Amino acid sequence: MRAVVQQALMQVPEAYRATVILRDLEGFSYEEVSEVLDISVGTVKSRVLRGRRALREVLEPVLREMSKDSEAAPQASRITQ
Repeated sequence: MRAVVQQALMQVPEAYRATVILRDLEGFSYEEVSEVLDISVGTVKSRVLRGRRALREVLEPVLREMSKDSEAAPQASRITQ
């Protein structure tokens, strides 16, 4: 799962990716992210929101597919028994 998220993050534009990583993965406050990236807190909040949306757009189809595969696996094993 970690690899899937990392690959998805690479598809998010850099400005959004950096804020999402610092805020959501590293646990920085909005103020800390603002200081690290030298941008306003308002810009941080905006980029985090947009980054999360972009990440969701990338991950939703992948997670849906993974869910289908995991649901099919138990059914396949019942058929072969």
